[in-house]
Amino acid sequence: MTTPHPDKRQDAHIPPDLLKAWRRLLVNRSRPYALQQADGTYRWVQRTVTDEVLLAHLTGDATLALSSTDARGWCRWLCLDVDAPDTLPHLLVVCTALAAHGLPGLVEASRRGGHLWIFLDEEVPVAEARWTLLEVCERIRTAGIRMLPVYELYPTPSVVGTLGHPVRLPLGVHRLTGKRYPLFDAVGTPCAFTSPEAALRFVLDVPHVKAHLVHRAWQRFVNAAPTAAPVSTQAMDTPQRSRSDAIALDDAAPPDGHRIGTASAVIRWVDAHISPLDLLAEFAPETAPRRAGQGYLGWCPFHDDRAPDALGRSGTPSFYVVFNRRLGWSWRCFSTNCAHSHGPMRHAFRLWQELRHLDPSSAILAAVDRWPTSGGDALAGGTNHEPG
Repeated sequence: MTTPHPDKRQDAHIPPDLLKAWRRLLVNRSRPYALQQADGTYRWVQRTVTDEVLLAHLTGDATLALSSTDARGWCRWLCLDVDAPDTLPHLLVVCTALAAHGLPGLVEASRRGGHLWIFLDEEVPVAEARWTLLEVCERIRTAGIRMLPVYELYPTPSVVGTLGHPVRLPLGVHRLTGKRYPLFDAVGTPCAFTSPEAALRFVLDVPHVKAHLVHRAWQRFVNAAPTAAPVSTQAMDTPQRSRSDAIALDDAAPPDGHRIGTASAVIRWVDAHISPLDLLAEFAPETAPRRAGQGYLGWCPFHDDRAPDALGRSGTPSFYVVFNRRLGWSWRCFSTNCAHSHGPMRHAFRLWQELRHLDPSSAILAAVDRWPTSGGDALAGGTNHEPG
């Protein structure tokens, strides 16, 4: 059975200003959208997301899923999706911990688990948004809070111009079960609402993460060296900030203009002169990086990006490479299934070492053999030239 098109649904008398705020909160791109079918699957509809469509979702006449990215590869929100049974209480604990680290969110139960939504006050590039959440999750994990064993984070990394993975919006009726799953307040109590308008106001009142703080944190992250500790974002906060403005990821940051490096001149030479894109082309051509925002996105050479998930959905590229004219090349995987998704940004020598499956000492010797100039610079004391 196909869900009827919602354009001609009945009015729920929700004020226009609330619908406008709802659109700004969740709609990354106005066309197309996806409708959930009676069997729980989704089908893209090549039409514009009108106010009537948004209203039909709120009234339960249709169930809407929207692209998690816009055409540029930017996003307005993050959604941590947990489908494992009995994980909802754990998700509520994680939500509380994220809020304590400056990432307030909203938990909504689902058929098999729950969704944790984090809303941004403005659009940001997907890479920046995903890194922010993953970095704070790592801080929470190292602080002793057990993270969720299995989850999906949307948006997934995607190529600019392609549709983002569709995610069912909050407050919708699941077409397979016929249920509208509850939202939870800040203390983990399920909420009951007297009307769609009351529920909508509750969602709109959830604090938003400041996009400019996310961007500043990302810039510090990109500029971090491979041996540096995770980058602080305390310096990015403005005086007299509110608690929701803070994204506290660490205690200290390297001063601007100073790159924390390594004592090995060979490693410094490789980091300064060798492009990760060249290494990937030679040792992992299946990565096939393509331009994505300020960097390049490809299939990860260290885990299987292409494999479908537990629900049969196809994989997405997650290996990100970026160049900074002052500090050189950096890379990282954004998939939570990869060992290279945690910690600071890596540089060219680390990629050389990992692709060759070598320990650091062997990788240095192999680098000198491959690029004799690197050994010559090392004997001469070395310099840290930027790539041309």
